[in-house]
Amino acid sequence: MKFVDAHTHMELFAFKEVDLEHISSLEDLLRAVESFRGESLVAWGWDERRIGVFLERKHIDHIDIPVLLIRVDGHVGVANTRAVELLGLKGDDRFDPEKGHLFEETLWEAANRLKPGGERLARCLLKGLKKAEEMGIVEVHDFVSPEVMEAYLSLEELPVRVVVMPYYDGYKEVLRLAGDRFPVGWVKVYVDGSIGARTAYLREPYADREDWRGVLLKGWEEIARIIAELEEEGLRVSLHAIGDGAIEECLKAFEEVGPRLRYHRIEHAELITEDQALRAKRLGLLICAQPNFNPYFMGTYVKALGEERARRINPLRMLDSLKVDMVFGSDMMPFDPGFGFRYAERVLGRRKAEYYYYGWREEGRYIKG
Repeated sequence: MKFVDAHTHMELFAFKEVDLEHISSLEDLLRAVESFRGESLVAWGWDERRIGVFLERKHIDHIDIPVLLIRVDGHVGVANTRAVELLGLKGDDRFDPEKGHLFEETLWEAANRLKPGGERLARCLLKGLKKAEEMGIVEVHDFVSPEVMEAYLSLEELPVRVVVMPYYDGYKEVLRLAGDRFPVGWVKVYVDGSIGARTAYLREPYADREDWRGVLLKGWEEIARIIAELEEEGLRVSLHAIGDGAIEECLKAFEEVGPRLRYHRIEHAELITEDQALRAKRLGLLICAQPNFNPYFMGTYVKALGEERARRINPLRMLDSLKVDMVFGSDMMPFDPGFGFRYAERVLGRRKAEYYYYGWREEGRYIKG
């Protein structure tokens, strides 16, 4: 079977020189990090459900090089003292100096300073694309910075088709670099964070954090301005919005702008309500959903949101029944289309699961070229 993974971050393969994704205890994680030989380390993939503890600075402070370890969701990481000093971090709402936790933009600014670059980064991208090919993926929609775009340009051949998805900060440089060689998809804008990091922006507080609704990174007025700017250049936006509060801000922005272009995207839309889904349909929006999230994260959802909200998260059946335009992507959690496909098949049936993973692309919808 063929797959399109419509939401990837292939640069995460540059954060797997120490592979945390399958480590199942704190002791094994520490042994892996301690055995690394290099001047600094940034690694991705730890999960408190597997290792038994939510990592803090105290767990890694004995390590004598700068270390930044990113949680599997990519929205929170932990740094040791050496990394904090090297990066010059100061306490604020994106950095907790006591626990060493970095969130959202602060996390990725730190990761970009520590990660491999140049030829080393290009080798990591190629490794990831070869893995994609082995799993039956024929196309990835990959979120890229100018640096990642340059790494792609250095590769002579690509095992799978790459649609580049520029981040809003730096999108003009990515467009310049991509030229005619790479198809350009949607431009990525973060509206909130993740449920695991308790930074997804909700209408009602988290079940395990009274009076805390998460973090709204951009309100509807700013989102509307960005949509209008991109449409002037013939581009569509990709809005990362997980919580129902963040989704509401996105819909308000689209309703204010009245988009001319069809198939602007909302990524994840995990807590989208039926009313919001109908508004998205009227606006001609495209939902990029992750069928892999429910079997992978349900324990986290129940703890963070309570049973009732967790039962209605990632409502694939509802979106399909309303005929909302939808595509599927992994968000690298895990990077395995078969994992998500098995869940989608159980919920929607095989024919529809195949359509949302690949059939829409075969029809030539959404992307030209």
